[in-house]
Amino acid sequence: MIMYFLLIKKLIRNIINYEFFKNIENYIEKAISAESTTAYPKADTGCNHFVVTSRSYITDKERAKIICKQFINLYDSLDDCKSRSNIDSYRKCSKFLNYWINFKLRESVLNDDDSFCYAYNGIESQFTSTVEYHISLNKIYHIDKDELDKMNKLYNLYDKYSEINSILDAKSEQDKQKLLTLSTQCCTDYNEARYICNPENNINNNNSKFCQELNKFESKYEEEIYKKVNEKGDDYTDHFIKLKECPNNKIITTAVTGSIVGLIPLLGILYKVSELNIKLQILYGYQ
Repeated sequence: MIMYFLLIKKLIRNIINYEFFKNIENYIEKAISAESTTAYPKADTGCNHFVVTSRSYITDKERAKIICKQFINLYDSLDDCKSRSNIDSYRKCSKFLNYWINFKLRESVLNDDDSFCYAYNGIESQFTSTVEYHISLNKIYHIDKDELDKMNKLYNLYDKYSEINSILDAKSEQDKQKLLTLSTQCCTDYNEARYICNPENNINNNNSKFCQELNKFESKYEEEIYKKVNEKGDDYTDHFIKLKECPNNKIITTAVTGSIVGLIPLLGILYKVSELNIKLQILYGYQ
């Protein structure tokens, strides 16, 4: 019975982990701003103490200090995280902060994955004693590693979406050259994410919430980005790869090593690869 309730609790937590993606574009903008600097004087003292008190849990003290400053900077920039007048907005903002600090600390500075809560507690203890900060530990918790990996994939897709959208809005001839690079990178991230949602990899709907969010991304990308690219004409469409045009190496490998039936989808993939090759030739001036 206890195991059953723990499983239900985990499933519910995995679902609400994704709530912040409803406001993801705003959060990405705030994160980019916070991550663009390594200095934040108002957090110097607290972050210096954090590194000292948590030294047994971290492997890179300087990097940990930078992440601490960026975290406080990010918190300061998110008004919804500092006010509970709108509970829905506060909860989404808290989930984003939780994702961000989980990813940043566990990516590069912790001795092991189990050290996250100890390390974060070291940050919290330096700042929540003041009236200015209300970053409660019960809002920051360890995200399951597999779930965090999936959230990273989705975050990366939206990050590429934001970059592409900015280029299309800027109408810069120079930036236009970045479209193929970014849409190609988006293909890589998309293929990895879509692979997780294949029926054989989604047994018992373990990835159901992630796959729902991926479908939302696909719809948003197709409705908004495709429309802007098409409106700009061939000069832009020739430098852009749609998600459905993405060459999938996993599919190619399966088709080559499989039965003769696999040759049919392989021909379709090879056609898409040839389209990609043509676009690369256009980009780099080859005929």
